[in-house]
Amino acid sequence: MIKFKRILACVLAGATAVSLAACSSSSGTSGGEASNGTGNSNSAATTIDDDVENPVDVSDISIDAGDEVEPAVLEYLGCYDLRTAGDVKPAYTYFVDNYDCSIEVTLVGSLQIQERLTTAISSGDSPDLVDYADNAFPLLVSSNMYTPLDEYMDLSAPQWAGLEEYIDKYAWNGKHYYYPWSYNVSPYFLVYNRGLFVQLGLDDPKELYDEGNWTWDTFTELLRDFKNSGEDRQGIYGATQYTAQSIINSTGVPLIAIGDDGKLQNNFSNADVDRAANFMQSLKSEGLTKFPEGYINVDTDPIISGYSAFQGIGEWIITTYARAMTKDDALDIFFVPFPRDPEADEYYYSMTTFGYFVPAGSEYAEQAAVFINCCRLSVTDEALKETTKQSIMKNKKYTDEMYDFLMSFKEVNNFNAVIDSPYGLDDTTNQIIMDMIGNSMFEISNETMNGMSWTQTREANLGLIATQVDYYNGLMS
Repeated sequence: MIKFKRILACVLAGATAVSLAACSSSSGTSGGEASNGTGNSNSAATTIDDDVENPVDVSDISIDAGDEVEPAVLEYLGCYDLRTAGDVKPAYTYFVDNYDCSIEVTLVGSLQIQERLTTAISSGDSPDLVDYADNAFPLLVSSNMYTPLDEYMDLSAPQWAGLEEYIDKYAWNGKHYYYPWSYNVSPYFLVYNRGLFVQLGLDDPKELYDEGNWTWDTFTELLRDFKNSGEDRQGIYGATQYTAQSIINSTGVPLIAIGDDGKLQNNFSNADVDRAANFMQSLKSEGLTKFPEGYINVDTDPIISGYSAFQGIGEWIITTYARAMTKDDALDIFFVPFPRDPEADEYYYSMTTFGYFVPAGSEYAEQAAVFINCCRLSVTDEALKETTKQSIMKNKKYTDEMYDFLMSFKEVNNFNAVIDSPYGLDDTTNQIIMDMIGNSMFEISNETMNGMSWTQTREANLGLIATQVDYYNGLMS
């Protein structure tokens, strides 16, 4: 087993998070198929999954997700339909069939969740489940937005074995609010048109990865070779800050870490971070990082049509490509994790988690905890795990190769994981950090930062970041 390096930071998700069914954020970096952001009602569905296309039978499965609870109808606020999403439907079906509970779904765009949640809590109409979000920790946890789950969860249960250290890192003043059920060692990938790479005689990134030769250097050479292969061809586009953050984390260094004393540590001035930022700036100056004109980060046509070499994006996009491949036998799209820092001893990945919080004021925290246990058991209990695999394959249309490669990154103990999300501070600082990171690799819409070097933007904002880190450290008892 590869040595596991614990570098824990102000933890994410939903960005980012990412289970296979998490929300699509504004940057398109996490999860599956989301609401259109217009506040769809309970009847809305966001996937093609239903009882005709993907019937799920859990009648022969027996799991222990918790003691018997009172029947209840829970309210979920989020941006995908967890009742039908391929990777959650088996857990939900078991929850309904065995605990006599159900969940009503209110769908909103990911950027509207916090506002809707705040309004619901203040009006005494709290939902019972809400997705993990980029700013959940420490910003929202420290603001008393969620219910601690210690009295409802048993960390000694088999499904949580080996995860105590992660769950402890989400604790706030000794209480546990978040029990992530999905762990994604590589939640962001570089998607490429493998069939086109073969036609052009370019090295296959997946083969380079398998050989241990997928590095910043080989990545750069492929960008150059692809761009030079045709007049209109370009290098990489995608989710700006998450793509850049993945390059930074490949050094093994998080931007914000948690020390042994539990305090936040600011690594924005770290020499390895500087080196990664300078590498990305060299790609940008060479014209290898560019958005195709008229396209945004989540568009798939630049890859399918052969315009761009890579799309850096969350794993949710792979479903879109897999479904496209079912309609076009000639299409061969694949993906690889971000390349290794050539000066690092091994591959390091930007790990994220996904799961649900129980908002403050929820009437059904105990029932919500049972559902979270069902979700976790869907990736640990062999029978439920196999049912979940079949549900995913039918819903998302992965090839066997896609599924096996994706699932390999769910085993956190087999990789060097860097849990790093610096987007849990206040909203203003979060946006500044996103712009700083994104600007190191792409031209962004922030006119103040465009044209500035990483060193210039870092020094201009380092004081603000340090102030926020000190503030949260001061809140910790």
